[in-house]
Order: sequence, then structure tokens, then C-alpha cells
Amino acid sequence: MSTSDILNPKIKTYLDRLAGSAKRPSSYLFIGAGESEKEEAAFYFVSKLAGKFGDGEFLERVKAKNHPDVVIIQPEIEEKKGKKREKEIGISQVRGALERLKFFPYELEKKFCIVKYAEKLNSESANALLKNLEEPKKSAIFILLSSDTESVLPTIVSRCAVLRFPQKSLLGWKEENRERLRGIFKGEIFERFDYVEKISKDKNEMIAVLRDWELVEAEGLRKLVVDNQVNQGKIKKVIELIGDTREAINRLERTNASARAVGEKLVLGMS
Repeated sequence: MSTSDILNPKIKTYLDRLAGSAKRPSSYLFIGAGESEKEEAAFYFVSKLAGKFGDGEFLERVKAKNHPDVVIIQPEIEEKKGKKREKEIGISQVRGALERLKFFPYELEKKFCIVKYAEKLNSESANALLKNLEEPKKSAIFILLSSDTESVLPTIVSRCAVLRFPQKSLLGWKEENRERLRGIFKGEIFERFDYVEKISKDKNEMIAVLRDWELVEAEGLRKLVVDNQVNQGKIKKVIELIGDTREAINRLERTNASARAVGEKLVLGMS
């Protein structure tokens, strides 16, 4: 199955139109939950812009990071105590990529930079990338991939053409995390803090739990809105809870804030 067969037809049509436009932007932000579809869309778009659509060898070189005119930035994997996690995208990675983009293209008319998991950019690397987006070079195209715009520096979002990928199906959550969320509302404050202390020892585990909570909260809100008889105050409260959960996730992903402190602040407001 080819890349074009995998893509959502509307996404493919939009990218085809962009590729054929003389006034297309030089920076893009692909937003959506499914990382694989965003990646395939990025590779498809690059192949169209490069005039290499249908060239299997070209795509293989790009995906293997062996093409001199296509730079891919993504988080490095760190293994600690038998567990693997994605590290932040550091300034050295971005600087190295930008250095490669300074040179004239070797084989293509333009150079391309794909940033996978753009939400993993830390403040220093994000600002380094931003400078290039603010003063774009005619010879470089940037394509950033992220799960949502809220996790990316707002000034970066404002410099990119945002393409949102439709959700194929309702996201699932671990049932144990939904039950834990229910328990948080019923439990005493010391029980909430004990749980936060436990999961905050692994930042990635805590982020995964909070993401599940956010999904459960969003589904709860959807059901409340469908019920026309529901108290509007309850809807407002759930919306605030979703906002607090998202804020906690963003702080964990984008700052060096104490995971325990972030979690305690969140559960303290749950009642």
C-alpha cells in the first residue's frame, strides 16, 4: 500500500493543491492524534514538492535519514532502569539541523526539515527554530508534527500554516486510569496526594495518566452537552477541570516544574 493510499482523501487533496500553488507558505504544522498518518503526510508532501512522487528510492532515503536535502528532527530515546522514554528535543539537535539547512540543496531545488513530536521542543530549541520561521529562506520548507497546538510555542504556531488531521475513531484510555479518576473525587485529600506521590516518580507515566484523565473528562463533557436537562454549572465545572488537566500536562511536557507539585495542585482542586 502506497503512502497516498493511507492518507485521508481530504488531506491528500489539500496537500496536492498546496504543492501546486506558487504562493504556498514555507512552514507547516500538522496537528492530530495519529503520529503515523502525520508522518506519511509529511513524506508525501515532501515528495510532491520535490517532484519525486512515486519515487520509492527517494522515500526510502528520506525515511532512513540518508537524503542530504531532507533533515528530520525527533526526540532521542533514553533507556533508564529498563524503561524507554523520549527525551526533549534539545538545542544541539536544532542547531545541527539548521546548520545543514544553510547550504544549497544538493539534489533538489529546496531543502526540507521535518520535526517529529514538535511538542518535545524545549524553550531553548523552540526559540532557535522560531528565528528561522520568522525569517524564512526561500530554499527551505519546514514541516512540524504535533498532537495539538496547545503543546507548541504559540509564536511558532502563528508562523505556520496549520493542517488538522481528523480523528479516525474515539481515543481509548486505560480503564484503571478512569477508575482512579473516579476514586480521586471520592477519596480524602491524603489519598489523592499519596497517589500523586506514587505516579510522579516517573514523569512519563504521570503524563500518560493525565492524558487518560483528559480523555475521560472530555467524554463526560460530551455526554453532559447531549443531555439538554443538565445543569449548566456542572458543564462549566467539567470544562474547567479539562482546562486544569491540560495545563498540568503542558507544564509537565514543557517545563522543569516538579511533577509532584503539578499533580498535587491538580488533585487539590478536584472535589
